[in-house]
Amino acid sequence: MQTTKKFDAIIIGLGKDGKTLASALVKQGMTVAIIERSSSMYGGTCINIACIPTKSLVEQAKKSVNYAKAISKKDD
Repeated sequence: MQTTKKFDAIIIGLGKDGKTLASALVKQGMTVAIIERSSSMYGGTCINIACIPTKSLVEQAKKSVNYAKAISKKDD
């Protein structure tokens, strides 16, 4: 037996934009379904794989490393 569910909105992808949009729609009283193909990419590309050099720079800043030295270490 097949069950049908109805939603006011369906969002494809659970990246930052998808989460932000889903939250805004729910706050407006809408029902929302989110479809994400990857079980390991929660939160979008940046938080998972794309912004690693930036995160390295932040860590260097916490250690009070100067900018030039931090840039040279960003790909380590």
